[in-house]
Amino acid sequence: MKFGELFKIFFCLVFVISVILLVGMIASCGRKQEKKRAASEISAVDKRGKTIVLKDYAERVVVLFEPFVDQMYMLGAKDKLVGIPQQIYQNESTYHFLSLIDKRVAEKEIATPTFAGRSSNVEGIVSLQADLAVVYEYDTETIEQLEGLGIPVYAVSSADKRQIYQELIGIATLLGKADRAKDIVDYIEQQIDTMIAQHGQDRKKIYYAWSKGRIFSTSGKGTLIDLAIDIAGATNACPLAMDAPNVNAESLYTWNPDIIVLWNSSVDDVYSLTELAALPAVRQKNVFEATPTFYYDPHTVKFLLLAMQLKRWCYPAYTESDFNKECDEVLEFLYAGELGRRDS
Repeated sequence: MKFGELFKIFFCLVFVISVILLVGMIASCGRKQEKKRAASEISAVDKRGKTIVLKDYAERVVVLFEPFVDQMYMLGAKDKLVGIPQQIYQNESTYHFLSLIDKRVAEKEIATPTFAGRSSNVEGIVSLQADLAVVYEYDTETIEQLEGLGIPVYAVSSADKRQIYQELIGIATLLGKADRAKDIVDYIEQQIDTMIAQHGQDRKKIYYAWSKGRIFSTSGKGTLIDLAIDIAGATNACPLAMDAPNVNAESLYTWNPDIIVLWNSSVDDVYSLTELAALPAVRQKNVFEATPTFYYDPHTVKFLLLAMQLKRWCYPAYTESDFNKECDEVLEFLYAGELGRRDS
């Protein structure tokens, strides 16, 4: 073989090898850029308007806001929970249902880095090696201490529907569960649209009373309870644009609600009040207790279930069978079938 031919073959081999190496380098750079870009996208804005940025998806999460412990299970992120409020174990309804989903809850194995269930034990949180903490926005001292120790904090409030959605998607983004969160929001919105389309002209009036027998404490316009009432096709009997007004018996007679709804209270707390004995809703035994409370937490996307229950109590055309069927469908979607049927 002549020298010229050998040179051509050698040149071709060098060219081919160079191309392969170049392609490999480009692919490697692309992967590095993609990884860098993916890392930069792990960010979310919390209730404070602060952008929380993580290098990787959070794997060890302490949730100190009770409603969001529940939503961690909806997101399919229970395995990331390393710390929860002590109230989860103390609340009989919440403890029972989350025990059905998570053996660690049933056996009370998940740490509770709180003092007496209220103030946070910052040292306890640090010992859990958390890479994200979810904290109520008004617990500013805990937020400042954790951030001062280098633990990212996502502050939440669940003040209204928009905030519930934003916080669900925000935290889910930090967990690598954004698609699931968006599916939940889309599903809830579709259910709301369906309920609103079924509204009739007759809008019953609902008076809502707070927990532990606080019958004369209620929720005014613009609250999450007001949201659930509106979705149900009813009207909040309390016309005050206040979060938690305290009222009197005269107010209830003036507003004359069609039904009275209680949260974590007994109907006897109403029936035993002589000052309300002549109220039509009381005389007609239209006093109801939203139980079990786990199903109806308005600080989560389950404000939808509360709305469905209110609709059932207000409008007989929405039968118990219809309500149970639709409620089971919502629970099936939110918890991937892990809770079973409501009546089981």
